[in-house]
Amino acid sequence: MPPRAIGVSGNQFAPRGIARHDAMPSSRRTAFSLLAGFWVSLIVCLMMLSGVPTAFAQTSQPVAAPDAPAADLRYMDRPITTFRASLTGATPQQRADRSYAALDALPESILRLPTQAVQGSLGQNRGVVFRRGDRILFALLEGDVDEADNRPFDVIARETQTRLDAALAARQAQLHWPNIIRGILLSLLATAVLAILVWTAGRLQNRLQTRLQYAVEAHLLRRTSKTFDWTGSAFHLVRQIVQLLFLFFVAALIYVYLIYVLERFPVSEPMGERLSDFLWNLLNTFALGIVNAIPGLIAIAVIFLLTRALHNLINNVFAAIQQRHLNVPGLHPDTADASRRIVAIVVWALALTFAYPYFPGAQSDVFKGLSVLLGLMVSLGSAGIVNQLMSGIVVTYSRAFQAGDMVQIGDTAGVVVSVDTLSVKLTNVRQEEVTIPNAVVVGAIVHNFSSRDGKAPALVVTSVTIGYDTPWRQVQAMLCLAAARTHSIAQSPQPFVLQRSLSDFYIEYDLHVAPVNPAQRLLMLSELHSQIVDVFNEFGVQIMSPHFEEQPEAPVIIPPEGWTPSPAKPASDSGKTNGTEV
Repeated sequence: MPPRAIGVSGNQFAPRGIARHDAMPSSRRTAFSLLAGFWVSLIVCLMMLSGVPTAFAQTSQPVAAPDAPAADLRYMDRPITTFRASLTGATPQQRADRSYAALDALPESILRLPTQAVQGSLGQNRGVVFRRGDRILFALLEGDVDEADNRPFDVIARETQTRLDAALAARQAQLHWPNIIRGILLSLLATAVLAILVWTAGRLQNRLQTRLQYAVEAHLLRRTSKTFDWTGSAFHLVRQIVQLLFLFFVAALIYVYLIYVLERFPVSEPMGERLSDFLWNLLNTFALGIVNAIPGLIAIAVIFLLTRALHNLINNVFAAIQQRHLNVPGLHPDTADASRRIVAIVVWALALTFAYPYFPGAQSDVFKGLSVLLGLMVSLGSAGIVNQLMSGIVVTYSRAFQAGDMVQIGDTAGVVVSVDTLSVKLTNVRQEEVTIPNAVVVGAIVHNFSSRDGKAPALVVTSVTIGYDTPWRQVQAMLCLAAARTHSIAQSPQPFVLQRSLSDFYIEYDLHVAPVNPAQRLLMLSELHSQIVDVFNEFGVQIMSPHFEEQPEAPVIIPPEGWTPSPAKPASDSGKTNGTEV
């Protein structure tokens, strides 16, 4: 062909001939609308939303620019070529629009003819002109080839011709009404199959939900119903899981149905292929991800099994220490449980550190960002918690008390209920549960009234002040008698009295007793005080500390014959006169 052929092709891209929407008679279009309105509307909407040019929409005419971008030529939703060079003042986008118009204007008689590729040139523009019959379709220039494509121009031209023939063959098949009818019938059949599958899935959903609820009730709820009734929560969870499975299954069916229906029509076949490729690529990505994650999962499983075996060994060792079957220097039975928890946390933390690189997605930006966010949250909010944790370690290893001990922490007295990681819980005489943070316990003075390691319990002291006109031996004897009559006081060690102070007006006596149950310390003191009042009333001694306003007329003294009134015993029988034994 002479060089002017390309110039003619550039000026002959205006639409002419019969357009595609005029190739089918009106009766056929009416039948098509009546039988396949739903499917055609769906296909057109999908193509419009995806931005694919079709015979129902024309592209706009852009304004020529000196450095215009490349433009793709697509027909029947199939890529044909890409224009990158300008031709006789027409930009790549204008060339694509004119080529599309020429293709869309081909009558059905021209579509039956073969495509011809004629080489030619116009000045420095050398390339190939594609034509069918007397219709010039478009020209492919050497300047349209991508610089990164090293293939020969003849190979690219043959590939472009192959794509053009496939697009025009689809156009010809679309104009053949038996293909449309066959696509409609197959789509109707697919719709019926879809409806049957969805209906069957709905029936199976109810049966699956019933069976799962029965299984949960039979194997799980009967075992936990004695402690917590969570039947409603379990049934709700089962219902949500079954509904999600049903929705996922229906969505998958609809997706496959769309692929099948779109591939039944030539105009929408590329879209169906893209949906199919997306599905297969997604499945392929998941499959490759699972295969690539298998070595890491095996490593995680090995680390987990080794860590669990080490954890069991640690539990056995510390259990033997706690039961005093094993003696390890530096470890005490009272702190064995706390030491076991600390060592277990360290072991599992190390295991998690070793297994972290093997987790699927551990190197992704999302996983790294989540790790940074969690670390920042822990850093900002853990100052008080770390203080309590460290204080809890101090409380545990100081062995100041344990569960069941009667203690006084600061101004709070009660029985220790539990020694937790962050706090200590006490129950006082009013049956109130008092929670004391570990940091407060560390900074307070702790009094433990319970016996430890089989020793005698801590003694309880009560005081009375009696004037100098009452013999001290009699006071000591009455206090010891009151202690003997108190049932909640142990007689071993024996109660004893100390004269703690010789004040200006009275003597202060301290009665030391050992309670049978240190937890009943306050109740024991109440009973002891009642017995003291009764004994002093019985022997006619008033519990009243005198205070003088003036010097008495006679000295307030006790003659020797009055030193041992009842219930005191004479000095020769008592053996000691210091009041520790009566």
